[in-house]
Amino acid sequence: MSSGTQLWLWIAFIGMTIGSIVFGLKATAQRRKEGMEFALVSFFITLWAAAMYLTMILGETVLFDFKGQQTLFWGRYVDWIITTPLLLMDLGVVAGARPKLIAGVMAADIFMIVTGAIATLEDTPTNYVWYIISCGAFLAVSGALLTEFSATARRRNGKINQLFHQLRNTLIVLWFIYPIVWILGAEGLHTLSVEAETAAYAILDLCAKVGYGFLLTSASQDVLAQASNSDRILETAHSYMEEPTSYHR
Repeated sequence: MSSGTQLWLWIAFIGMTIGSIVFGLKATAQRRKEGMEFALVSFFITLWAAAMYLTMILGETVLFDFKGQQTLFWGRYVDWIITTPLLLMDLGVVAGARPKLIAGVMAADIFMIVTGAIATLEDTPTNYVWYIISCGAFLAVSGALLTEFSATARRRNGKINQLFHQLRNTLIVLWFIYPIVWILGAEGLHTLSVEAETAAYAILDLCAKVGYGFLLTSASQDVLAQASNSDRILETAHSYMEEPTSYHR
């Protein structure tokens, strides 16, 4: 592993660690208050990501000379299969979406990560088949965020709806870049070096976890409390089901 690759892994590890400390302090400061679970989930997301980056730094979740020509950081997939569904769970709660819908989108996300991992492990051209399947799952997740989640969020108050749209747009844009890095990297066309690929994933992960978490937890306590209130979420979901929006018509 080159020194440049190690450097980017360390940058991601340190960034995730700082993020987990900040979110942990926020969760502690907000304990026994409505909305503190957002900081708590952000704390766990960044803590888990930090742990996985440490395993990659130590070479514990890395396969060297994989297929005789590349370095496989399989710890990334162990990170993503835990953290990405939690990001969607936060988004679903802010939107006021039905629990079953949130669970379905989280399941589709896990399918996306698993099929992406299979694409990484397979040889050409089978890897591209699984890559396309994984991208299809990503489109399904994005579609749910842009339609069902958004329709429900519109029935919440203006500040919560605004927060939802900021989070949704951030997540979709960042997640759209991941498959581009994959296809250009060691698993795909080999256009990017291992160091460049590692840098790209490190920056994306920091933005998608630490940046996303700061965007969410920086909202006012009143907004977070209303967003997490289970009674209000059920009222919003029932309203959405009983009075279809123009999208459903």
